[in-house]
Amino acid sequence: MARKERESRFKQNILICSDWLAITKEFDQLPKPGRDPEGEVLEGWVFRGHTSKSYRLQPSIERGYPLEWPEVEDRALREFQSKARMHMDPASLPSPDDKLAWLAIMQHYGVPTRLLDFTYSPYIALYFALRHRGNERVSHAEVWGIDAAALRRRAAETSRAADNAIRDRQASTENRKRAAAAEKPKAAASASDWRTDLSRRHEKRVSPLQKAQKDVDFWDRLVSNALSPCGIRREHFNQNGFVSIALPPVHNPRLSSQQGVFLFNGAEGLVFEESLDDMMSGVAPQWYKRFQVPKSALDEIERRLFQINIHELSLFPDITGLAGFVRRKLRLQ
Repeated sequence: MARKERESRFKQNILICSDWLAITKEFDQLPKPGRDPEGEVLEGWVFRGHTSKSYRLQPSIERGYPLEWPEVEDRALREFQSKARMHMDPASLPSPDDKLAWLAIMQHYGVPTRLLDFTYSPYIALYFALRHRGNERVSHAEVWGIDAAALRRRAAETSRAADNAIRDRQASTENRKRAAAAEKPKAAASASDWRTDLSRRHEKRVSPLQKAQKDVDFWDRLVSNALSPCGIRREHFNQNGFVSIALPPVHNPRLSSQQGVFLFNGAEGLVFEESLDDMMSGVAPQWYKRFQVPKSALDEIERRLFQINIHELSLFPDITGLAGFVRRKLRLQ
């Protein structure tokens, strides 16, 4: 499968934060979630921590496998689904066609997937940026920030454009059928025709609750279609890129503690960064920021995070987290 290669524009908006005060000042300047004048919730930013500024936005499915990532994921998904009931409570497993739920479970247990972990908290992302530091060659840790509202808008626009392309193709097919039947006698208007006209004449403004449900239904369809794109939609996403946000379908204690959210690639012909770059082309580059912290500041930042209760045990509320918490506490004393 051919890959579209071009220079990444992710070299902009790099902010060097020399210490705790500098990075907290930058975080505080980011727009916070809120509501617009009509009461609609406005999403804030999402964040991801990297232990090195050289690391790319790259889900595990893209790392070190001889096959293209869609084939790797398909094989992993089929094998995991076929054997999961032998190792987990069948009642806790999602339906076979709930792809996002299955990928989330696989991600939780370390199976490679296209899901890329983000968090709504920049401080949690900062913790993950320094969690496994120790490589002497690493000069800076990094926190990626992405404007979730801008990403959602662009993903919705891209998905609707794919929907329109599908409808155009269907309309073209219908027109050909009508042309072929043009010589036949015209039939009387069907009952569905006058019912459609009547429905349009009496269309009412939807309530805020109906609008919210409609938005949820739209986003559920968008995510489902993007996880398994076919035909025209696959072509459209490969040409234009497609990356979307997906909320975890089932929360586990770790995801809840980490305020976790996923980003995923729906363009099967592109890797994640290419897909994201293509989809966001034309959008002002302020939709992302890269906060880089020099290695010399990481000890201070780790202590500050510990003081505000961001540490191994608060983010991994299990025995693994407890062991990590004890190790870190001993080291910080």
